[in-house]
Amino acid sequence: MILKYLYILTFLLLSVHAEFHSKRVDKYHNKISHWLVDSSNSIDDYLTDSNSTETSKTFAEVKTSFAAENTQDVDYGIRLKLRLDLPKIEKELRLIFEDADSDDQIYDGTTLSNDYHLEEKEYYLRLDYLKLIKKKLHLRAGAGVRFRKASLHPYLNIKSKYYQHDNNESKVIVSNRFRLYIDGDYENVLATYRFLHIDSSLYFTFTNTLRYRSWNEVQKIATNMTFIKSLSNDRQTSVGLSFINDLNNWSIHSRYYQLHTSYKARLYGNWMYYEITPSILRRRVNNFHPTFRLMLNIGMKFNAMDIVEG
Repeated sequence: MILKYLYILTFLLLSVHAEFHSKRVDKYHNKISHWLVDSSNSIDDYLTDSNSTETSKTFAEVKTSFAAENTQDVDYGIRLKLRLDLPKIEKELRLIFEDADSDDQIYDGTTLSNDYHLEEKEYYLRLDYLKLIKKKLHLRAGAGVRFRKASLHPYLNIKSKYYQHDNNESKVIVSNRFRLYIDGDYENVLATYRFLHIDSSLYFTFTNTLRYRSWNEVQKIATNMTFIKSLSNDRQTSVGLSFINDLNNWSIHSRYYQLHTSYKARLYGNWMYYEITPSILRRRVNNFHPTFRLMLNIGMKFNAMDIVEG
């Protein structure tokens, strides 16, 4: 049922310039938000007798992307993420469902999947059920399954964050995500994040990420530097530089680097937005000749705060 409403809402959104059916869009958005919160509360109530009135933080996001690059055909992609919070069972317990691109911490949209059928995509379903905070170190553990149709790959998941430096002006965070699959494969993603507030509306981010997958011969290293400027409560722009490298037998080879900028603003209500991202890429497959890429993202968010009763 939820997929039916997502399809309808996406169709209505894409026809926005022809005729913007605002009441119908609000109706389906309200249905999905209700479904999410009701599902979360039903699971919580079924598994516990608690009378807790903890506010639900359940939310979902669906993002549709279109991209054109002068050396490629037009790309299309859709990303889904759903989080059901279960605070009555356990304060930090949550169930997370997302597609493979949303789960990938170094995914940057420079390649879209072109999967027009949601059932053809690969997904992750994960239960985070243990959280430990020890001063600057935050640990979270859980279990999940990676699947596509009938192909299932269960795994254990351990995430950690160490807040090396944290104040109002700057932050330095080291994070690690380790996964061990039931077939013996494993994955580790190590990242460092640096945030610097330049003024009240401008800040700078610097990230380094190393992803290791035991089933891949070539691993990935991603570096990104971005300036982000808030223009208002619902508009922001950014400019940055990214480097994606391959790591093979301790040798590093550049896959591509990208000069990118973006403009993000509200499209409708407080839950629908658009983002325009032009960029210049130099890819190894193109002998590092520059190519121009333009991507349009249209996103929709759903949570308890957006529900309109009546």
